[in-house]
Amino acid sequence: MEDIARLALVEQSLRDVDSYSKVLYELLNAIYEILENPHDDELRTLKSEVLLNVLHSEAFTDYLKYIGFQQDGNNYTYPKEEALGKLRVAQAAIERKIYFCCGSLHRTQRRVRSSQLLQPKKVKFAPANILETNNSFLLKIENLFNNMIQYESSELQELAREQIPLVKLQLMALDRVRDQQRKIKTGEIKDHDLSFELALLLELLGWFKHRFFSWVDAPACCACAAPTVCTRTEIMTNDTETCRVEIYKCKSCEAETKLPRYNDPRTLLRTRKGRCGEWANCFTLLCRALGYDTRYVFDTTDHVWCEIFDNESNQWLHVDPCEGQLDAPLMYCHGWGKKLSYVIAFSRDDLQDVTWRYTMDHKEVLQRRNLVEEATLVQSILTLRQHRQRQVSAARRLYLARRTLLELVQLMVERKPGEYESRGRISGAREWREQRGEAGKHTFHLAQKGTYDILYYTALDKYEVVLDGKEMQTIATWEAGVYESHEVFRKVENDWQMAYLAREEGESEGEITWRLAAEQGLMCTELTLQMGFAEYEGGRVECSVQFDDNPPEPAKLGDSCTYSRHFTSCRVRVRLRGGGADWQNAQLARQPMAARQHTLRLRATAI
Repeated sequence: MEDIARLALVEQSLRDVDSYSKVLYELLNAIYEILENPHDDELRTLKSEVLLNVLHSEAFTDYLKYIGFQQDGNNYTYPKEEALGKLRVAQAAIERKIYFCCGSLHRTQRRVRSSQLLQPKKVKFAPANILETNNSFLLKIENLFNNMIQYESSELQELAREQIPLVKLQLMALDRVRDQQRKIKTGEIKDHDLSFELALLLELLGWFKHRFFSWVDAPACCACAAPTVCTRTEIMTNDTETCRVEIYKCKSCEAETKLPRYNDPRTLLRTRKGRCGEWANCFTLLCRALGYDTRYVFDTTDHVWCEIFDNESNQWLHVDPCEGQLDAPLMYCHGWGKKLSYVIAFSRDDLQDVTWRYTMDHKEVLQRRNLVEEATLVQSILTLRQHRQRQVSAARRLYLARRTLLELVQLMVERKPGEYESRGRISGAREWREQRGEAGKHTFHLAQKGTYDILYYTALDKYEVVLDGKEMQTIATWEAGVYESHEVFRKVENDWQMAYLAREEGESEGEITWRLAAEQGLMCTELTLQMGFAEYEGGRVECSVQFDDNPPEPAKLGDSCTYSRHFTSCRVRVRLRGGGADWQNAQLARQPMAARQHTLRLRATAI
């Protein structure tokens, strides 16, 4: 906590609570300005009279140098080559100091609003209604670009900040940064330092998914809490918007329950529920409220998410609040199986066709793009971009142009999916995900007569498919071989050198299913299961087997369990639950990292 200690020295040096408070707020305001406008060299030099008047304090100037400012004569400037991550850490420390001294950062913000403190200069953007076209896709792009203006409201951002347990998330982010540094120094992992900016984003993402927002498939009946089914949609108008309303009928008492699909982010801060549209909408606002350069990303195959610009790597990072995923852009086409055609990203002062970041075969994607001529799409994006960017400073325009050029180069590269881009969708009910074809299903097809062994190696994170003792196929990553999974991940304990499958942190239950199916003309006569597992302090690993359309039946884990019967397909389902809040108390396929034997075996005989 060196930051807080140094701020305490500044407080002792000034010896006046009011003066110290003003210095904190003015410095925090200067930091906000730099983070919001990293391209503007003029804002990097401290000019506030309040700050200039305390440069006689050695403790204060030492603190300025500690957080990255350099002295140039009588001026203190934050150099362009200095990482912005230092300022993020300083911002967090000052906000914590204010919080602890005043009881609430947000109440203090409202108290000082009249003096224009904590009010970074914001451009008041004018919407662009300039496309001369009847093409509904292009008009949708124009409308979404205009919608980004709403997130720039200072009053709305302040309201959003009031919902965030910022000090708690900042402390958790610092712990995450230090833990990463410790693991790198001790050799537990080979990786780069984690910036505070990304660490805070990860904490915000986890809090938003598990604590703040909730997913709604079909609401419970408002009269008796029984399940409901959607029967129709209507249009509703209130004081702030006109939106669609889904009407659900109770399966028990037949009462009707309404589910408004709100678009107003102010309303979403209150309701805190919805599907991907509401999730991305609200998360975009929260990210802007914390100063992240944020994009709202629209996909024509019916999904939306966000992107955050990472100042450390100079690139946009994919963020999906529904899935709790950061930087896994290929999970839609690879894990979910979506056939993407157009993915458009919108920020406050720019927009971009980012389809190529989210797809692996660009030539195949081009064949699916038929909503508009490519040249017309490019020209429309350029027209909207130029209109919006005429409203920002010349320095900002130059910065955006350079950033766009770099991104275009990055978008030209076709990537291969990583481990976290192989899983299917986890948000929404299973039936809904399956209906949309986004469950990321994999089936082991038994195409020949013989005995098949599907073997999984946890340490190597791969499957082997063996037929009569001969290896037929290798599948990389556990997710690529599952029929479906929900809230499960592969955990590697670098300190204990162990690997296993577990439910995700913060979840009460995880589930994973494998499916085997005999090809037409074949039938299976026997199934053998063998899975390693570990249970601690009330954790439970439960397994069931379902043959064809018969009801599932319990299966024994550990030793081999054999079923002799005729079937054409089967599903092996494992649930990880119990053990209180500690997700590590239920582990499947636990194995030392140095081991090379399989931890899971599914054996089936096809005739």
